[in-house]
Amino acid sequence: MHWMDRIKHFLAENQIMVVLLALILGFFFPTIFKPIAPYGSWLLILIFFTSSLRLSLDELKNYAKDWKMVALTSAFMLVFLPVAMWLPPRIFAPDWALPFLIVGAMPTGMTIALIAEYFGGKTTLALVITAATSLLAPFSVPLVFQFLIGQTVPIPTLKLFTDLLITIVLPFIAASYVQRRAKKFVKRHDVWWRQISVIAFGVLIAAIVADTTAGSTVTIGWDEAGILIVMLIYMGGLTWLAYKMTWWRTASEKATIALCMIYMNNTLALFIGNRYFSEQGVVPRLVIILIIVNALLPPLRMVAKREAKGPTKKPKQLPLRPFSLP
Repeated sequence: MHWMDRIKHFLAENQIMVVLLALILGFFFPTIFKPIAPYGSWLLILIFFTSSLRLSLDELKNYAKDWKMVALTSAFMLVFLPVAMWLPPRIFAPDWALPFLIVGAMPTGMTIALIAEYFGGKTTLALVITAATSLLAPFSVPLVFQFLIGQTVPIPTLKLFTDLLITIVLPFIAASYVQRRAKKFVKRHDVWWRQISVIAFGVLIAAIVADTTAGSTVTIGWDEAGILIVMLIYMGGLTWLAYKMTWWRTASEKATIALCMIYMNNTLALFIGNRYFSEQGVVPRLVIILIIVNALLPPLRMVAKREAKGPTKKPKQLPLRPFSLP
């Protein structure tokens, strides 16, 4: 196999590893990736343009019309999830309560469209949930923080809406136009759109982590390692609950919803931690939590693939009859 084919195959089959690798590289080699951070918006535009080239407009409209699903998933992610992730560490490990709250209160990450299909999910459904939770987050996040810790965390609402418009809406419109005008060209280079998106996403994550954690350190003892393992299992249970809550949907759609619930907006989480809680030193802990959350993704993919196949049914065998001559 040619080396370029090997790279393409690795990126196609190991997109989650790209995310984990980017988090680790950005944390340990900040001087390499930090200079890329100012170009984050351009990387996001590239990611969403190439991802939107592979979307179905009709499917997107149909999902947006299911208000019950959109309302339930938004309430689960923006109200229930932050409380559920904050309460256990608040009781047993107070130093980790705030980082878990920050991560749990975040909307779905804007790069979810990259990996939804990789999980056997629906990219268009992931995009609908991303838009809904991102639009509601400027209102839900301050209320959740005020209610749970008594501190107001002002979200830059106008900036978030502007970022949503520039990084998602405009690239989506441009990609839709290109789809109509050059349908054969878009389809012929479908694999390349995915690879470009994955590479740009990995570089973006590494740059964000490097920009927010440069010079930061955190020490993890055996007690804290045990807490993180318990929380990993606990979040796995929350993911299972997210999968089951939309019982009327298909297996691939439920997998997409569960994925959206744990695929938090890494950029916004690191921004809030660095801007409003820098004195508490939460950013290194946020990076560790984000790595743990991303570690849930490979098991989720395995479960989603198994659920999509469904139970294997054995063909019904007819009873054997004794052979006799007439």
